[in-house]
Amino acid sequence: MTEDDEKTRMLNAALEYWDRGWTVIPVIPESKRPAIKWQELQDNPPTYEMVEAWWTRWPHADIAVVTGTKTGLVIVDCDNPEALKAAEDAGMRSPIRVKTKRGDHLYFAHPRDGIRRGPRAGSNSRGADWPKIPGLDFRGDGSYALVPPSKGYRWDIAPSMDWDDLPVWRDWHPSIPEPQGEFSFETLDLSSARVLSPEDFMSVWDLTRQFVETNFPGTLRIPTGQSNGRNERVMRYVSECIAEGYWGDELRLKGYAFMGMFFVDKLPEHEFQATCRSVEEMHRRNHPEDFDSHGNFLRHPGPPTASTAVTRTETAPKPKRLIHMKDAEALLAKSEAATYLIEPWLPPQTIVQVYGYSGHGKSLFLQHAMAALASGRKYFGPFEVGRPGRVLYLDWENGMGTLARRLQELGSAHGDTGERLNIWTPFLDDRGMNLNTPEGLRVLQEWIEWARPDVVVIDTLRSAYPGLEENSAAEWAKIGQLATKIRNAGMAVVLVHHSNKPNEHGQGREAGSTAQLTTLETQIRVSQVFEDEATAKMKAGLFDEDYETPVFPLLRAKCPPGYRLYMVNEIRYGKVREWSDVHDLVQWVGYAAHDETEAKMVVSSLSTKQRAKEMALNGYSPETIASVLQRPLRMIKTWLEIA
Repeated sequence: MTEDDEKTRMLNAALEYWDRGWTVIPVIPESKRPAIKWQELQDNPPTYEMVEAWWTRWPHADIAVVTGTKTGLVIVDCDNPEALKAAEDAGMRSPIRVKTKRGDHLYFAHPRDGIRRGPRAGSNSRGADWPKIPGLDFRGDGSYALVPPSKGYRWDIAPSMDWDDLPVWRDWHPSIPEPQGEFSFETLDLSSARVLSPEDFMSVWDLTRQFVETNFPGTLRIPTGQSNGRNERVMRYVSECIAEGYWGDELRLKGYAFMGMFFVDKLPEHEFQATCRSVEEMHRRNHPEDFDSHGNFLRHPGPPTASTAVTRTETAPKPKRLIHMKDAEALLAKSEAATYLIEPWLPPQTIVQVYGYSGHGKSLFLQHAMAALASGRKYFGPFEVGRPGRVLYLDWENGMGTLARRLQELGSAHGDTGERLNIWTPFLDDRGMNLNTPEGLRVLQEWIEWARPDVVVIDTLRSAYPGLEENSAAEWAKIGQLATKIRNAGMAVVLVHHSNKPNEHGQGREAGSTAQLTTLETQIRVSQVFEDEATAKMKAGLFDEDYETPVFPLLRAKCPPGYRLYMVNEIRYGKVREWSDVHDLVQWVGYAAHDETEAKMVVSSLSTKQRAKEMALNGYSPETIASVLQRPLRMIKTWLEIA
């Protein structure tokens, strides 16, 4: 083939792909680097004239197709035989593929369902949203892949197949193992569902450092290529830095430091800048609340964290020792610095009961709390979220329509929870989940192993255990045994229960035997507050004017213009195994909706910790704050981050 024929072949192939509706871009041969700025083409495909001009200017350029919604393609990139086998074992099979220099590209139709599916790299996956297989990568929205007749690439299409046979992509999820052998409650094993491993809390920086030290101990640098996921690592690190408050030039300095520390070759400058811009644009789309009316980023860099360190630390084995009296202060400081999922009532690995009279909003309160945890917002009313967490919420009582409206409400109030908030309901499948039966416990185990949550919520116990004999100590022992197994497997568990009808002495306590309190570490009562005395009495609620200071006016004052306060909950503790200075006897959480848009938000009273910070901003000294709030000065200084 003459050189002119080769030029014509590349141009004709590019135009043929364009005719098919694909977004094609020219790539510098042997580099996999686009010859143009291609990011804006994801939403605005090139014209015929643009494609023709590109291959007229660069006649020997390879051809790449941009994957994602516009082109309608996603590609599974298998760089070695092991990756290909893993893909096929996971059900990623397509009759249309490309043979590459190192493996196979499997082609699928993008579902075009409004969900953005970004790139994934098997080399640094944690196994939650993509298989942890080196060399098995995913090219979705925001990616591209070389196509024939680029050098080393050729089509491999099954006989009698054409593009109409392109299978629609189905998102990968970890498989749920089939039950083996006989099952009984005593054999319930949740050890494989443990989630609180060190890697679950490691930053991208620390994960990369661990990867380097394990795989490249000689150079402590990741070489270019070899399916080590350089681009994906940089993108994830930059995303993490934005979440920490870095933007613009400061964000790029963080990225340069990351690449300089861990890679033999940094990303080419134009690729790095494009990556930063892409992540910034994505954050701007997904988190408009982080920007003012002029589009300026509102967050500011915080203090250095473990992920910003640039020095290696060597750790030696610690000698064995026991606790002595002299350790009291250090232990106290360590316990006060413990990371909660939701402070102060939901530390990791705990058992909590939330109870209240039917219809008073205990599920509403808990669902908002779990959405705040899953979204990673700093606060849920008076309660502080320690870190983003994964939730498996087992909801036996809400129908499809109710659940859909509730999810819209949670999204409006707390933002996107991604795949961290996972909800099971009976209408998902025909198996149900009766926790009185071995089969129900087996189903529970499967979903826990699949979701790998930080928190499991059982809402409600009466529905999860049909026919529950609430006055039977043996029945509660069975529930406590399950809760303890879940906790010991590394998760927190929240049990939702009803309270008895009120009697002449006031509100009813939790229904059933006091044996239910045996394994609980925290008990929370949720009651509804009403402004109308007759309604409060009829619904066994609390009358607002019975408080020394009515709550509704205080919470209304916190609502922006156009919002109406439609419900208020009193949150009060029952049993608390470890009461601390962070606990408050009572708090109030209100739910508000915009009159026109129906947007939702949460307003609340302030925790003592929040009041301390507010007083400090108003110029009060730590000593005065400690005196007014009746908290130890040491605790006040810890809250205010004063050494």
